[in-house]
Amino acid sequence: MNKIDAESFKNRYKQFYFYDPGNPISDEDFDRAGVPKDLNRTNPELEKNITDKISNGIFDAESFAWKAGRAEHFDYSKPLLNGNGYSIKYNKEAEALTGNKFQQYVNNHQITVEKYDFSKEEDRKKLFQEIKKEYTLFNYGTVYIINQMFFLSKGAVPIYDRFAHIAVKALMMDKSPLEVFVPYAPLKNDHPKGKEPIKKDYYLAVNNLEEYMWLLKEVFPDEIHKNGDVMYIPRELDQALWVYGHATEKWTLEDSK
Repeated sequence: MNKIDAESFKNRYKQFYFYDPGNPISDEDFDRAGVPKDLNRTNPELEKNITDKISNGIFDAESFAWKAGRAEHFDYSKPLLNGNGYSIKYNKEAEALTGNKFQQYVNNHQITVEKYDFSKEEDRKKLFQEIKKEYTLFNYGTVYIINQMFFLSKGAVPIYDRFAHIAVKALMMDKSPLEVFVPYAPLKNDHPKGKEPIKKDYYLAVNNLEEYMWLLKEVFPDEIHKNGDVMYIPRELDQALWVYGHATEKWTLEDSK
């Protein structure tokens, strides 16, 4: 694997993460980078709001909506949907939860994270298990559990996204994102030999996260907890990886100069 210039990579792709009418990106730039023009981008003001929540360890209904790609027009009075458009419910037969009802659920199911050492895989696994046990919501899957870990840990546990995983795996293998495969996130109860536990408290979703973290360390070692920050990787790198995971063209250092 060639050494990755993190600053050049971030500068190349993070710009596509934002939708800023005052500073539009040309179609030619999208095409040159192989980034889809219909990418679900965010605005800088929303990103600042979310970054403040991360820095303060705040997980709430809006934090969930952000991960689901629905924070732009988030309304506490409306049904809360996950990224696939499915309603969050108490159980399969229940009615959809509004943002307000979900917020009440969060308030009534507080997770205390001070007892966990996020640098240890065993503690990350235990936190995943605690949230899985406490949050028995329907359509609240592994990606959202890890998203909750991300906010509660102030970013010490990185957020998981399949496209970011694709991106860092492509960089590791010196391939384009089109040439690598990462499966969709496992279900909450998935185990190595099927859905019945071979070992108690052993979940594939945690392994998925650990593989992603290992790849980040290998590809961007100087970015991990940069400058002593509690956050596992800088937000700008996370943004750039998410964009690159959608790209159809391979990144090279020469492209970013």
